[in-house]
Amino acid sequence: MHWISSIFVIVWIHIYTIQKTKSQLLYDTHQEYYDIHMEIMKMKEEMCRLRQEMQMNGRVVTFSAIANETILQRITKGGEIIILKTVLNNVGDGYNSETGIFTAPVAGNYAFFFSVETLPYQQLSIHLNLNDKYVAAAFAGKRSNFYDTGGNMVTLTLEKNDRVCLKSHPSTKNVNVAIQYSLNSFSGFLLS
Repeated sequence: MHWISSIFVIVWIHIYTIQKTKSQLLYDTHQEYYDIHMEIMKMKEEMCRLRQEMQMNGRVVTFSAIANETILQRITKGGEIIILKTVLNNVGDGYNSETGIFTAPVAGNYAFFFSVETLPYQQLSIHLNLNDKYVAAAFAGKRSNFYDTGGNMVTLTLEKNDRVCLKSHPSTKNVNVAIQYSLNSFSGFLLS
């Protein structure tokens, strides 16, 4: 009978050791999880701080403007600035919805996206201009029974106060194209 007690004690010690090891592993795992969680929270706080610092230093610049359903502008000739009044975003206050001109608040590399939409049987070519000089174009139009769209994207190195805008192609004449709906858009942001 003594040997049964000894076996029982040995099994009990073994089970206790396993339970203690499991408990320690569970505690260690929980501690690692907590440490990782705290590290993530510190990184989030640092990212928020850096984002605020960048905004305060003028290094976050982004804008996006579109036309809306109401016709606020009709293009009738060449060289007209496309003025998109519905501003979705304008961090850095570079885009002016009264003039349609983006003025770089800081020097840097920027990306610009733009698109044009025409009603059936109409056509329009628009240019992206930097300081009144042609850079790139987009074209839409002359497909019967369909709205048509065209778009483009460019990256540019700008100095502070450089101006970027969309204009109708200089040779545009004898047209009456409504700037309407959100497929007429102009967006940009600072890359670096």
